[in-house]
Amino acid sequence: MGDILAADGTTLIKSSNDPDFNGVISDGGTGFYLYTNWEDRPGSMSRMNLSNLGAGETGYQNISLEGMLDFSSVDGTWVNCFGTVSPWGTPLTAEELYFDDTADWFDESYQYFSNPQSLAQYLGYPTDGSGAWPNPYKYGYIVEVGTSSTAADPALANVELNKLELQGRFSHENSVVMPDQKTVFLSDDGTGVVFFKFVADAAGDMSSGTLYAAKVTQTNGVSDPSEAAFAIEWIELAHGAEADIEAAIAEYDAGTLASPSYITDQQINDWAEAKLSQDLDGSGSVAADPFTDDRPAFLESRKAAVALGATGEFRKMEGVVINYGLADNWWNAGAADGDQAYMYMAMSSFDKTMADDEGDIQLDGTHGPCGVVYRMTLKENAGNVDVDTMVPAIVGGPYYSDRDVNECSVNNISNPDNLAVMDDGRLLIGEDTGNHENNVIWVYEDPAL
Repeated sequence: MGDILAADGTTLIKSSNDPDFNGVISDGGTGFYLYTNWEDRPGSMSRMNLSNLGAGETGYQNISLEGMLDFSSVDGTWVNCFGTVSPWGTPLTAEELYFDDTADWFDESYQYFSNPQSLAQYLGYPTDGSGAWPNPYKYGYIVEVGTSSTAADPALANVELNKLELQGRFSHENSVVMPDQKTVFLSDDGTGVVFFKFVADAAGDMSSGTLYAAKVTQTNGVSDPSEAAFAIEWIELAHGAEADIEAAIAEYDAGTLASPSYITDQQINDWAEAKLSQDLDGSGSVAADPFTDDRPAFLESRKAAVALGATGEFRKMEGVVINYGLADNWWNAGAADGDQAYMYMAMSSFDKTMADDEGDIQLDGTHGPCGVVYRMTLKENAGNVDVDTMVPAIVGGPYYSDRDVNECSVNNISNPDNLAVMDDGRLLIGEDTGNHENNVIWVYEDPAL
């Protein structure tokens, strides 16, 4: 477990010690399959079967480690971070792409150049860049593991893999599918990042649909992070079909260090100008669209979103989750406990781009290094699930910059990361922090329940 092999299936690249997300899929019998992300470069995922729960507290009698998934069919995967399980029973693992500028993928002087080098090693390319080089547009997506019929297939080799390019390319932390089985909300981990939404054309089919990005408006005159809410307007980036975007990605297969191939900032600007019929760069004219498709929306999603007016100021956006049972009950049954159908999102920090004096978000960042968790009430919009407001549920801190340890108060959360909503609506908050001497998991009883 944790051994990451090259695409040849035999060469050991590394033994990872960085597990992250766990997803559980029923095996149709007495147990389940446990899928575990390995947040590394290249990334991977393991699977084991647990069954035959013993009486009392004796635990599962049968535990079978099936091994690591083979991602070679999608040219490998990258920094498998958090994830969720889809309503149709497939793990959705998130590739957390750290390259804000795709040009850095081909820059030997870039501080994280060893990362694409590791993918070159995985693919069997020369790691000195003297030959073929990994296509940057093959990484940075939500990856669906299996189908509704194969995710729990007892033969590991039958687990199919599909990168969901239509849900955008960025530093994915997590995606969560709503009970309409069309709407997907997606978090973006980094500094100066974007909140995304994807709406599929048909329920349960992610192969075509529309990608959106959030434009937020902060509560007027309120900078206190415990009181400042954000109204959300969704800006449409583009509609697309998976086959078309995958064809566009293939156009960049030939890029090498000597001859890089990627979408330039100028091309993104020109695409946005043509889409908006507006001069964005002050050139004095509106540029012609350099593409016959909307590839910037799906392959350079963050830059494309900001160019079209979305808010690109969020900081360390982490897990975004619902309790699917509560949300499904609200959506399909309209039960009284539907008011517990909240979606939560963690921001590990709310300093820097969320706490400057520019743009849409201008919070007081005094305690920003300790983070915040936001609550969003699920709503119906034109037959789909939606959210239109982000409200602070719990804010970390106070932050003590002069301390050597426990810079964030130990009586409160610090750098919230993975989240899970329990069946009674209470929220589990997992820390990923250096501001507490020990990371802990909190149970949050939201007063909104």
